[in-house]
This record gives sequence, structure tokens and C-alpha cells, in this order.
Amino acid sequence: RMQRELIANVSHDFKTPLTMIKGYASMIIEISGDNPEKRNKHAQVIVSEADKLTSLVGDVLDLSKINADMDALKMQKMDVSTCLYETLDRFDYLCETQGYHFVLDIDQGLYTYADERKIGQVLYNLISNAIQALESLDGGTIRVSLAAIGKSYTVSIEDNGEGVKEENLYKLFKPNFTTKSSGTGLGLAICKSIIDQSNGEISYCKSELGGANFSFTLPIYQKG
Repeated sequence: RMQRELIANVSHDFKTPLTMIKGYASMIIEISGDNPEKRNKHAQVIVSEADKLTSLVGDVLDLSKINADMDALKMQKMDVSTCLYETLDRFDYLCETQGYHFVLDIDQGLYTYADERKIGQVLYNLISNAIQALESLDGGTIRVSLAAIGKSYTVSIEDNGEGVKEENLYKLFKPNFTTKSSGTGLGLAICKSIIDQSNGEISYCKSELGGANFSFTLPIYQKG
């Protein structure tokens, strides 16, 4: 049943941007081709919708590989704080141009044993979710923290958006659920699969900022 629902929802997610691409391409041919301003505006919609399709295809492939055990993690010693800073650097442009504000509390030199590329993917997905949650506010605050707690490191990403409705909590990390209207519904499921395989845990709670707080743990690196 879950597989049928996933296929139905993903098919819908494919259909929407394809319809937009076809529609705006027709508008360029029939209406705006000779008007540079309108043509550029319509072409930008096509580019944006193509980006959504690319993201959706990537998410579907990632989840399929994980479920088929074809995407084995490349485990190695990695610096979690460095990976977090490198991920945050990718959002500098949004902070400078769209009013997002990051508050950082990141301990340095914290090592774990995991797949650095995959952990980077988890961080990117969760930060993207936080930014998407603030879109209707035209900016907002995102608090990112990393600290050693007990035998694990805890990464926490909080925003002051609307949070997740209580009736949706049970399906939070299942395929098809998304915290944003433009999402594919696969990102959180992929995050959970990666963190589970990395011997960690991922969870959600209400943020002290009033929105969502997604956090995950990773084991402290032990020599030998």
C-alpha cells in the first residue's frame, strides 16, 4: 500500500512541473518570443521547474538505492563540525539576499565514523527544510548547534516557522511526507535511512524559536 501511495504521489510530483514546462514553452513560442522581458520571465519558470524535476529524480534514485541496499555507505573518520560549516557555506547567498539569519553554536574538532558525503546530504536537506519553512515570513532565524552529549554528537537545526502539525507527526519520516509545499516528500525519509545506517538517531520536537527542531545523533569516533 505504501509503495502504491509513493508511486501515486511521485507521479503527481512529476506531472506538475512537466505541465508547467510545456505550458510556459508554448507561451514563449506563441506569445512572448519577441518580448525579451516576458520571454526571460517565462524561461526562468522553465528552468525552475526543470530544477524541481532534477531534485525529484535524485531523491527517487537515492531512496531506491537505499531500499535495495545498493548505496552502501563509505564509512570513514570525519570531522562533523567541518562538514557542517561547509554545508552552511552553500547557503551564504540566501542569507545575504533574502533575510535569513543563522545563529551558530558549533563545537570544534568533533569526529565520528560515517559517510561524509551522506552526512552532508542530511545536513543540506534539514537546513533546506528550515529555509523553506521561513519562506512565507520573508526571512527568519535558523539556529544550528553541534555538541558532544554523552557518547554521541547531537546536531540540531531549529527555525521559527510554523512547525509540524501534531496530526502529521506519525508520518514525519515516511516517504511522501514533506514539511514544504514544494518538496518531493522523500527528503526526510532519506535522512532517516542515512542516520539509521550511521548508527545514529533522528528526531523532531517543537523548537524553542516557535517552529521546528530537527536533530540527529552520531556516535563519537573511537580509535580501533
